[in-house]
Amino acid sequence: MSRKDRRPEQLVLDEGVLREGPVCEIGSDLAVESIGGCVVTPWRDLYRINEVAEHDVRSNPRELADASFTQVIVHLQKSRAATFCDLAEAWRILAPGGQLLFCGTNALGVTSAVKRLASELEQTPIVVTNRARARVVRFKRGDGPGPKPESTDPFEAEITAIDGTVHTLNLDTAPGVFSAKKLDAGSELLLHHLSRFIGHKPPKRIVDLGCGTGVLGLAAATLYPEAEALLVDGDARAVACAKANAEKLGLADRCRTDWWDAREAPLGDRFDLAVINPPFHQRGPEVDLSPAMSLFESLSTWLSRNGRALIVANRTLPYEEILGELGNLEVIDGAKGYKLLSLKSLSRSRRGRGRSSPGARSAGRSRPPTRSR
Repeated sequence: MSRKDRRPEQLVLDEGVLREGPVCEIGSDLAVESIGGCVVTPWRDLYRINEVAEHDVRSNPRELADASFTQVIVHLQKSRAATFCDLAEAWRILAPGGQLLFCGTNALGVTSAVKRLASELEQTPIVVTNRARARVVRFKRGDGPGPKPESTDPFEAEITAIDGTVHTLNLDTAPGVFSAKKLDAGSELLLHHLSRFIGHKPPKRIVDLGCGTGVLGLAAATLYPEAEALLVDGDARAVACAKANAEKLGLADRCRTDWWDAREAPLGDRFDLAVINPPFHQRGPEVDLSPAMSLFESLSTWLSRNGRALIVANRTLPYEEILGELGNLEVIDGAKGYKLLSLKSLSRSRRGRGRSSPGARSAGRSRPPTRSR
């Protein structure tokens, strides 16, 4: 068995897991590559890779009809709430008598997730494969109860204008979207400094790169009522959440949202201000900074000549070197394990560099970005 075959995500290809006929796979695409079917992923880069491969691919399982598949695979996510929302949708699109396959690693808590799912379905799970510190279990679609989806509560964010006016934003959240439980400490640090650091010259065009719930971009748009804002994220769930929050706050006429991956060409230029709480890959003790680095490289196109980027990050992450190559970098503050960086006066040599399409990459498979606090 090769090292590749021992990877946990390969378990869905083990003998006896898949049946004949197309499969709907939520959270990966290995089974669909093998036998055909439909891939469901909210991540822009994986979506485009599957588009290039000419797979049937959707960003949301709600786009699929009831009872439209005889087998559905759900891959366990870091977010338990997002996982059980996927499981509830998988049950809906599964035909009576069809098989629900649930795949996950020990590191993500597959044992407890399977126990909960078995309780909700009132079934005993069948373990169809168990190796590489991961497992795949099978349930049968019957007439009994289905998985119970979760929801996440709204949270409030405050921002103080330069004249002392306090604005309170009540923001809806969504399972799987950063940060779905509360305002994270990094975003709180950036919001604390936003109005005072920009000063009396308000920006006219704002971009929030990796917007999540939209808190940074929407707060900036609230502070500067003459400005227009663009909020982008590689997670379709985040884009939908940010769009809903813009409408809720009465900012939809000035705040546009779009689905964008950092390895694509920027969707505009000449922005005066970029606000960024960048994602990175967390795999156990290892950290992959490539999503954040790709995002930083795109700044030379997003920003105007005198534009500024405010970037918040875990204080241990080594972002200063690449950002220092892009322009004048300053460390503004640090609190609760985070640092706030300001980047201004981007180098001309960095301007206008386009990003390559994720679908054209050949150096391995992409993984969805996550943020760790």
